[in-house]
Amino acid sequence: MSLVAISREWFGRFSPRARSIGLFFVSSLFARGVGALCQILQVPIAIGALGNEAFGLWISLMSISYLITFADFGLGQGTQNKLAGAFATGRRDAQRELFVNAFIVLTVIGGVLYLVGSLLIRAVDFSALFHLHSRDVRMAAPGAVRVVLLFFCVNFPLGLAQRLSYARQKGWMHNVTQAAAGVTSVIGIAVAAHMGVGLIGIIVVVQSTVVVGNVALMLLQLRQLEWIGLVGARLNPSTVMELLGLGGFFALQQVLTVVLFALPQVIISTSMGAAAVTSYNLAQRFFNVFAIVQGAFMIPLWPAYSEAAGQLDYAWIRRTLIKSIKATVLCAVLPMAIGTFFARPLIATWVGSRADLPTATLIWMLFFWNAVVFLQQPFGYMLAGISEIRRVTAFALAGTVASAGLMAALVGRLGQDGVVIGLLAGFVPFYFVGSVYQSVRVLKGNVLESRDIQESELARVS
Repeated sequence: MSLVAISREWFGRFSPRARSIGLFFVSSLFARGVGALCQILQVPIAIGALGNEAFGLWISLMSISYLITFADFGLGQGTQNKLAGAFATGRRDAQRELFVNAFIVLTVIGGVLYLVGSLLIRAVDFSALFHLHSRDVRMAAPGAVRVVLLFFCVNFPLGLAQRLSYARQKGWMHNVTQAAAGVTSVIGIAVAAHMGVGLIGIIVVVQSTVVVGNVALMLLQLRQLEWIGLVGARLNPSTVMELLGLGGFFALQQVLTVVLFALPQVIISTSMGAAAVTSYNLAQRFFNVFAIVQGAFMIPLWPAYSEAAGQLDYAWIRRTLIKSIKATVLCAVLPMAIGTFFARPLIATWVGSRADLPTATLIWMLFFWNAVVFLQQPFGYMLAGISEIRRVTAFALAGTVASAGLMAALVGRLGQDGVVIGLLAGFVPFYFVGSVYQSVRVLKGNVLESRDIQESELARVS
């Protein structure tokens, strides 16, 4: 028997859900590894071509774009959960209707957001906002903002390609697309840097790869599902309201999380200057390498949790949560603790002496911040996958408000270190403790078992 046949036989022993998670995990690890390598290659090329200030402005603009992802009203995540349930139960008409309505609404939202944003750009002095000193960077700033806004809005509806692949338990398709886009972006940046196209040109090159990848993934899946003929599809108000009902909580969670993770770089940029973002960003990028491992096995669990909830398989949900916590400690937190000892020399070797390096204190503080975030992820993913996020949203709101206020108050006296202290002080008592509390409440059956009884009674009646 050949190796391929043996592998196929061994792989076939697992359940369809386990096979989907396994394939998703392997492809995610591959895609994130490729992405990390691309980031390693991309950063020194971009810094060398742009300089600290232009590079810091680019990072700040991307952080701001993350801050407005809430503008989709949570439709992306809500649609993913609803689609996963529809695919789990084989409701083909519901699948198509959910996708079509979400795509139409997100297209409209993206168009309106771009028009409003374009008007606001004219009224903002970006040189003063980001404390820009270079004449070339000041001249390029408005155009750079406009380009980032355009690509962000275009990707609103195209981002459903990822959500659809996740809901179908075929997240590997999105991972392959991501890896291809990452490699293409590095090649594009190298060519753009050689040609001297500047900040706007490099942004266009990087963002174009994302758009092309999403379009290709979208068309491939529509063909597989025989949904190519979506032109005649109509908006169904009841379906839109159903998506918005769930999506509203995801939207609030989304904006709170994005604010918490993106605001530090914006606060540093507006308080200390765009150049000060570089050292913070370099340190965080180092820890993002360890997030690759955790993300590889956590991301596949979200749609799997949704499918399991749709099939009322709550025993699997409980077992999987415990396994994901153990995997986080062994595969992410412990390796990251070891790597932190060597972080500063590795970053210096990576980017060279031209860039501002983070201090040892900043690196260790960011280690504790990332460790706490990693430990919260298993609880957060489980709750999001089964759509139990209402109570957690209240905890997240309190945590984000506390962190934002503390970061703004401490950055003036403690600089970047104060920003990390503010993050930890708001995250631990609200995000972390709140997620654990709600997960324990769910696992004890106060929510899930009551839902089991209600759905079983409804099934008998029908």
